[in-house]
Amino acid sequence: MQIKEYNDLEILSANAANFISDLANKTIEKQGFFTVALSGGNSPRLIYSMLAEEKISKKINWAKVFFFWGDDRYLPYTSSESNYRMAYDTLLSKINSSPENIFRIPTEVSPPEEAALLYENVMRKVFANLGAIDPVKNLPVFDLVILGLGRDGHTASLFPGHRAVNEQKRWVMHIKAHARVTLRDRITITLPVINNAKNIMFIISGEGKGKIIRDIVEEKRAGKAYPASMIKPHDGQSVWFIDKNIY
Repeated sequence: MQIKEYNDLEILSANAANFISDLANKTIEKQGFFTVALSGGNSPRLIYSMLAEEKISKKINWAKVFFFWGDDRYLPYTSSESNYRMAYDTLLSKINSSPENIFRIPTEVSPPEEAALLYENVMRKVFANLGAIDPVKNLPVFDLVILGLGRDGHTASLFPGHRAVNEQKRWVMHIKAHARVTLRDRITITLPVINNAKNIMFIISGEGKGKIIRDIVEEKRAGKAYPASMIKPHDGQSVWFIDKNIY
């Protein structure tokens, strides 16, 4: 686990955007493509906007980038609450990407469990075509998974105490979040998928998360209950970009 702390969200976002750009370029040069699972929420919004700016965007061969989502709320993809919509507005609509390389979660499919199964099947097909499925673990190998952190310690849509945290076989699941969360129906990739990534990137900003971060980083007993603490890549690296204002 690498910890990178910054004085404010703008400085964090600039460094994170450069990190993603450099990683994408090196990966494309090495293997010919780059797979990424995007995060939603407010924390990565500025990062996506910076990636779309010409000084960074022109460095990336976007036609070789395959976009997925770590999770999304089960609502129309045109909704302002949609993680896909946020990424589209800030990044995807502004770059020279191929529509065939953008794989949003199909929230128009009903019921949500069928949407989760469909997304898993799509992922299996795409990663098989790319030759990016671990044959031993039968898991996709993402080049980068971007994650956020909730005030209850959840990441993606993996919430404390939910059975989805213990899932070992499925790549994608429909979950119903606890009653304190608005828009409870969610679709999320699972811990085995996340932990099989080559690179995992946490983007952490917003008040009320300082104690959670300290508990996780210092490996305190309380921190072990947070799904975010279970993000431990098997063969890759995790980098935590943290806005110091959370403390």
